[in-house]
Amino acid sequence: PKRNLDGQASIGVMLGPNYVKTEMVRASNVVDAVTKAGSAVYDITSATAGSITKLLVGLLFGKGLPAGASMSGPIGVVKAGADVVSSSDLAAIVAFAASISVNLAVINSLPLPALDGGQLVFVLAEAAAGRKIDQQLQESINAGALTILLFVSIGTAIGDVRSIF
Repeated sequence: PKRNLDGQASIGVMLGPNYVKTEMVRASNVVDAVTKAGSAVYDITSATAGSITKLLVGLLFGKGLPAGASMSGPIGVVKAGADVVSSSDLAAIVAFAASISVNLAVINSLPLPALDGGQLVFVLAEAAAGRKIDQQLQESINAGALTILLFVSIGTAIGDVRSIF
């Protein structure tokens, strides 16, 4: 794990440092509202996918985390959410909830076994091969990937607890 400025090791995803401010946007009609909402979701999704791509490329090629990036897991996200909620800013709370939702959607669509994106890879492989993939093999691959995800989750939880205390 990468060390932050305080010397603490961290791993996971943290949304807090990216937050600057949230502005309330008003729509003049339903079509305008759908257009503005769609644009906002597209912007959040693009930023999330871009950040995850930079993170994965950096990790795969041994460059580590991008400069200034810090990571945290579920406990850190809950802490960041509590900080946003304590601000009593309704727009910030809605934006935080939307960013969590989009972040989960992007992560879930990655082509990793045990996630929906991984299941899509299995379906595409079956379509390309013209036959079903052996169920035992598929279960073994999913079990291995799930074990890795479990260890990453435990690691982020430990890092989050250390950063709190």
